[in-house]
Amino acid sequence: MERWILLVSAEHAYQLLGPYASELARLHALGRLNGNQIGNVLVLDLEQGKRPVISCVTTLRSISGKQNPRNESRAKRATPAPGMAQHCRAAISPDTRIDELDLKPKALSIFRGNGLKTLRDLATLPESELWAQHGIGRTTVERLRSILHSVGLRFAPPPDPVARLHWENRQRRAEGTKPAATVADDARVSALGLLPAALSAATRRGLKTVSDLVSYTPLELSGIMSRRAVRDTTERLMLFGRSLQPESPRRLNGFGLIERSEYLNSLSVRTPVRELRHLLGKRATSALQAAGFEAAGDILSRRLPEKLSERDRGRVERFVFELRTSLETRRA
Repeated sequence: MERWILLVSAEHAYQLLGPYASELARLHALGRLNGNQIGNVLVLDLEQGKRPVISCVTTLRSISGKQNPRNESRAKRATPAPGMAQHCRAAISPDTRIDELDLKPKALSIFRGNGLKTLRDLATLPESELWAQHGIGRTTVERLRSILHSVGLRFAPPPDPVARLHWENRQRRAEGTKPAATVADDARVSALGLLPAALSAATRRGLKTVSDLVSYTPLELSGIMSRRAVRDTTERLMLFGRSLQPESPRRLNGFGLIERSEYLNSLSVRTPVRELRHLLGKRATSALQAAGFEAAGDILSRRLPEKLSERDRGRVERFVFELRTSLETRRA
C-alpha cells in the first residue's frame, strides 16, 4: 500500500505534493503552500485493485477571507505559519505545542483536560493509555507515534512488568538488524528483540536472561516454542554474536542406529517430549503432550496422566527409571 499527499483546490484542480512517509512529511507539504490557496489537503491510501481511501483531510482557507468562529481553531491549525517552508524542521521539536498539530478536536480536548501541552509532555504517557481513551483511534495514535519519532521521542513504557517486557522487546526489534554492540549474559531476554511468541514461551519457561537462553540447544528450545520462533531466535542471537548450544552428535544419528543406553545418555531434562516418540510410542507421546508435558523433565517431576493405558504407562515408567539412572550416573 502507498500513501500520497494531494491538494484539491476550490476549483477542483489537483496538485500532487509528494509521498506520505510520516506526519512530518505532511507538515512539510503544508509549509510549501502559500497562505492564499484554498482547498483540501488529502492523504490517500492507494492499494492495487482497490479504490483510494482518504485517511486524513486538512482544510485550507484564505487568510483574507472571513472565518467562521466555529471553525476558527481548525483553520488556525490548517493555515501554515509565515516562514514555515524555510523553518519547518525547527517548527517541530519536543517543545512543540500539541494544539499546533492537525489532530481531531476530541483528541485535543482530551490532551488539554489531562494537562498535556507539548510533545515532551505527551512522551510521558504509555501508549496503552491513549488506546484506552474514547475518542482517540488508531490513526491518531500512529500519527502521534510518527511525530514523536521524528523529534527523537517515544511513548513511555507501560507500568505492567509483562507488558513492559514485550514493549522493550518491540523497541529493540524495531532498531534494525545491525545492533551496535554485543549483549551481556545478564541482559534480559527482551534485549534481543525476539518474536512475541518466542518471548512469551521463553518467559513462561523461566528464561529471564540471555545466559539462560543460550544454555539451550535448538532441539531443546523447539520443545517450548515453534520452529519459526526457534529459527528467529537463532538469527537474533547471531546478530549479537551469540549462539545456542550445539547438538550432540550422537543425538543427530537418531535412535535405532546407536544403542539404547547411548541414546539415553544423550538426553537431558530439556529434551522435548515429541523427540521421545522412539522410546515412549506414538500414543503415549500424544497423551503426554495433550496433558501439558513439554520436556523430559516434566515426565520425571509430574504425575502421569490417567488416560495412559497399562502398556503405555509401563513403557513411560521404564523410561523414567532409565533416564533417572542415566542422569545420576553422569552427575557422579
